[in-house]
Amino acid sequence: MRCCAENGGGRMYRYYELIDGRVTHCPGDEEGRIAIYSDPTDEEKRFLIEEYGIDEHTLNSALDDDELSRVEFESNHVAVILKRPSNYTADRSLEFRVVSTGAFLFKDRIIIVQAEQSPLFEHGRIPIRGTSVQGILLRLLHHSTHHFLEHLRIIRTISDEIEAQIEFSVTNKALVNMFTLLKSLTYYESATSANLLLLAKLRNDARKVGFNEEEIDFLEDITVENKQCDNLANIYTGILTGMSDARVSVVSNNLAIIMKYLAVINVVFMPINVLVGMGGMSEFTAMTEGLWWPHAYSAFLLLVVAVGYITYLLIRNIGNTTNK
Repeated sequence: MRCCAENGGGRMYRYYELIDGRVTHCPGDEEGRIAIYSDPTDEEKRFLIEEYGIDEHTLNSALDDDELSRVEFESNHVAVILKRPSNYTADRSLEFRVVSTGAFLFKDRIIIVQAEQSPLFEHGRIPIRGTSVQGILLRLLHHSTHHFLEHLRIIRTISDEIEAQIEFSVTNKALVNMFTLLKSLTYYESATSANLLLLAKLRNDARKVGFNEEEIDFLEDITVENKQCDNLANIYTGILTGMSDARVSVVSNNLAIIMKYLAVINVVFMPINVLVGMGGMSEFTAMTEGLWWPHAYSAFLLLVVAVGYITYLLIRNIGNTTNK
C-alpha cells in the first residue's frame, strides 16, 4: 500500500532499491524496499502508524532532537533511533546541531524517518557492505559516524582560527564564537556516546536483528570508528573547556594594555593642557610684551614639547621599575 500524501503536487517521500549491493533511487511511482520520509505530515504519520504498526511515541521520538539513541523490538519490526549531525549552514553562527533519525526495520523493507530534508542516498549509487535492508541500517550508522568526524575536523579548524583572533582581540565576538563551539561539542559528545551504546546493543542482539556474519564484522568496524569519534569529541571538549579561562584572560589583558596606553597618553597631555590653557590667556601676551610674537610662541611650543617628553620619560621609568 502506498502513502499518497502530497505537498503542492510533489511526493513527501522517496523510494530506493538495492541493486547489486548499491542503493538506487526508484524512478516514477515504483516502490522499493527503502522508503525515506522527510518531515512527514500528519497524514503520512497516520499512514505509517496504521499500515505498518509503528508505535506513535517511537515515531515522534524519531523527529525529536532531544531523544537519545536506542533500539526497540516490536512484534513485526525493529525500531532504531540514532543521532547524527544536522547539515551545517553559515547562518547558524558556528552552531553545529544534532538531530534524531528513525529507522524502522521490517523483514523485507526499511522505513527511514527524519525531521529535515537531508540527502542520505542522493549522490548517485552508493555502495554498501551487504545486500539486505539490515545493511542499509549499518550504512546509516556508518554515514552518521563519518559525518561527525568531518564536523569535528571543521570545528578544530574554526577553533584554531578563533584562538588566533583572541590573541589580539579586545571584544567579546571571538569569545562568543568559542563558547558556541563548546556548546556544539557538548552536544556532539552526548550524541556519539549515545550512538556507542546503541551500537553495543545492536551487537548484542545481532542475530535478533538479522545481521549476517559480514554485517556483524561491519558493525564492529563502525563501533571502533564511533568510539574514536567519541574520544575525539571528548578531547576537543576538554581542550576548549580547559582553555576558556585562559582565553578570557587574554582578552582582558589585551583590553588592560590598551587602557594603559590611554592612561599614559592622558597623563602626558595633562600638563600640556595646563600650559596651553595658560598660553591662551592674555597674561601670556603681557608676560612676553616686547618680544616678537613668533619668537614667544615658538619658545612656548618648545616648552610644551619638552614638558610632554619629560613626563613620558618619567612614566616609562616608573613602569620599568614596577615591572622589575
